Amino acid sequence: MSLKNLKFRRQFLLSPKACPELDYWNNHELGKHHLHVHPDCLQTSATNTNKKGVLLGHVLDPRKPELSPNDILEILLQQTDKNGIAKVLYGLVGRFVLIIEEENNFTFFNDACGLKSFFYTQQKNEFYAASQPLLLKLVTENVIVKGERFDSYRNSDYVKSSKENWFPSGTSLYPDVYHLVANHYLKSETLKQTRYWPVKKLEIDNYEEARQKFAELLKLTVETGSRKYNLGLGLTSGFDSRILLSASKKVTENMLFYTLQYRNLDQHSNDIRIPISLSKKTGFSHEVMDCRLQTTNQFKKIYLANSDMAHLNDWGHIAYGISQNLPEGTMSVKGSCSETGRCFFYKNGIHPELKSSQDIMSINPKWKGIPFIENQIAAWYDEVKDPNTNKGYNILDLFHWEVSTGSWQTQSQLEWDIVHDTFTPFNNRELLDLMLHIDTKYRSKPDYTLYKDTMKTLWPEVLLEPINPETPKVKLKYKFKSILAKLGFEKYNR
Repeated sequence: MSLKNLKFRRQFLLSPKACPELDYWNNHELGKHHLHVHPDCLQTSATNTNKKGVLLGHVLDPRKPELSPNDILEILLQQTDKNGIAKVLYGLVGRFVLIIEEENNFTFFNDACGLKSFFYTQQKNEFYAASQPLLLKLVTENVIVKGERFDSYRNSDYVKSSKENWFPSGTSLYPDVYHLVANHYLKSETLKQTRYWPVKKLEIDNYEEARQKFAELLKLTVETGSRKYNLGLGLTSGFDSRILLSASKKVTENMLFYTLQYRNLDQHSNDIRIPISLSKKTGFSHEVMDCRLQTTNQFKKIYLANSDMAHLNDWGHIAYGISQNLPEGTMSVKGSCSETGRCFFYKNGIHPELKSSQDIMSINPKWKGIPFIENQIAAWYDEVKDPNTNKGYNILDLFHWEVSTGSWQTQSQLEWDIVHDTFTPFNNRELLDLMLHIDTKYRSKPDYTLYKDTMKTLWPEVLLEPINPETPKVKLKYKFKSILAKLGFEKYNR
């Protein structure tokens, strides 16, 4: 593949004026705007009376596997209001942005966790949107400028100490550029994001009934995805890849199974030795892909040019290793989003009392002192703290879903678009909702009962190897955290 084609791979730009630098992309008019779509970004278009619709990315309905993306888009366009669209989106799996155009006014929805990133701005009363800010820079003036906000983040102790640094969804490194938050839709004429989920008050379901529904939907999702795409599942010693493996039992011959070896992982590491042993015990093919290769200067240059948040010194080096190992055309299966249902920010299953947005900020103390982050956390918390808004869902579950996954994981998948597209079975509002309707005692430490019971149902042999066995170093870490928690210094049981 040419290096030119790696530039902004699988990204898009919607602009009131054409962008000559992207003339080799798929370009067409949408209303009075120009839609530029990278050749490797899947695209589906349809028209219904006076409405036009575009789906950028991939989508499927696990309960109706016969539906094509075009079928799904046509169903979405048949809906007469936003509530109807939300009901259709509820059961869909994928990574996409939905654009509906009516007389050059646009409405935008994204996938359940917002994994297909979407940024937007307005200049001289004209609307612009793109996968990320550097594309907006091609068609605007003095909007994407490194100023005080950019510097406050890049020069912070947080960024200096974290290879996987991220900031909350909804904002950006530039004052007039915004990001679409999961569970919200955007109207271009008002620049207003409107929450459309949750819609019903949360009630805890019967565990056995909910678990069976969860297991069946997860299995349907993986099996449907395996028929539509060339799936490759990366295995570690953790819960997320293990439960996805269990859902793959009937389609293992259609999938590639591999483990990425990166950072300081070696043959003795749990994330290397356990997948190898498990593949031998259960009989599926598996390979270890060495991602510790020397990254070329050309790849580094393109990787840095593809996003203003590029994590070259970590994700970038791994991405290069993937590019040298993973067969072209493979869609990588990720276990991301799953942690929302595993009480990620209160792992003991006991949700702490939250009195203000500062309690949210305590999740990452090094964010303090970065004004735009504090402001965004405060704005999100002020919206979601109202019981009429959160409908009884735990705020930290929604935080992980919308603010964390919708930013950290979204950025990760955007950066790795340079080497592969991504299929995330848990990126499904219905599946996550099933999990959140289960009592936290079944989806928290120490046993994560929901996950283990699901594996026993779908493929018991995947439990022949332990999940995330604690090394002496990890045990010491958790003991130290426990002491801090008792002393009041560790707010969340992480």
